Amino acid sequence: MQKLIYENILGQQAVFFHAPYVLASLKGMGLSDVRITSAAGAWQQGESILSLRREKRTVQVTLHLMASSRRGMYRLRSELCGILSPQLAFDGVKRAKLIYENDHGTWWTWAAPESGLNWGKRVQDVQPSVTLNFVCESPYWYGAANAAVYQGTEQGLTLPTTLPFSLGNRSLTLRTVNQGQADAPVQLWLSGCGETPEVQNLRSGAVLRLVQPLPLGDTLIVCTEPSRLGVTVRHADGTEENGFGLLDPVTSLMAFTLKPGVNQLSYRSREQTAKTRVRVEWYDCYEGV
Repeated sequence: MQKLIYENILGQQAVFFHAPYVLASLKGMGLSDVRITSAAGAWQQGESILSLRREKRTVQVTLHLMASSRRGMYRLRSELCGILSPQLAFDGVKRAKLIYENDHGTWWTWAAPESGLNWGKRVQDVQPSVTLNFVCESPYWYGAANAAVYQGTEQGLTLPTTLPFSLGNRSLTLRTVNQGQADAPVQLWLSGCGETPEVQNLRSGAVLRLVQPLPLGDTLIVCTEPSRLGVTVRHADGTEENGFGLLDPVTSLMAFTLKPGVNQLSYRSREQTAKTRVRVEWYDCYEGV
């Protein structure tokens, strides 16, 4: 069984599975294309690979539009075009997405319709073999319902039960597990208590370090997803402002990810206490499905 769902930024869905939009075939679900940079030295046989870069993903869909009447067929055509409207695929940080499901599990990725829906020849009340392409900015598929959340409290951390780590300690270690196949970007919330926090992934060495205390009532929101990269300070009155100025200049946001497997995140502060609340969220990343 295979099912593909396109969901635009308004939450409207087109389900490619059974009638009226019967899923005939899919391409582009496996490994993304890779751009290889290489160099050859004098007298060298072959080449030396210098870098590998995963390219954006293109998912190709072939479907049969099936209706019970000719009028119904034309109505379904119009409805599908409306759901796939380009203006409903992207709006700032909002993005449409593809949700893919098979007998093994469910995954998703950001996507936008690129081309297709050439209706071609109609056969009675059926539009057979209609093609549609989606461009996916990320080369990865993400776990659809596999986000883990750590929330700091006065008693400790919960996931969703209390873990044996207390925020009253100067150094706090969080154990996180990325069950995917690739580095997973994170969203991290630091709720200020007048401390100057530092969060380090002990496995990769990547560090998020502030250069000044985060005032009580302020929340620092850090996103390391490349398409939504950002640092925001949310004040107690609900107003927000750019928070990049709070970060140490040597901090690399895109380097702060979770490696596949177990990651230990260490929290420290310059002050004598460590009461800042920390929450980390991520989706496991998969090379292909």
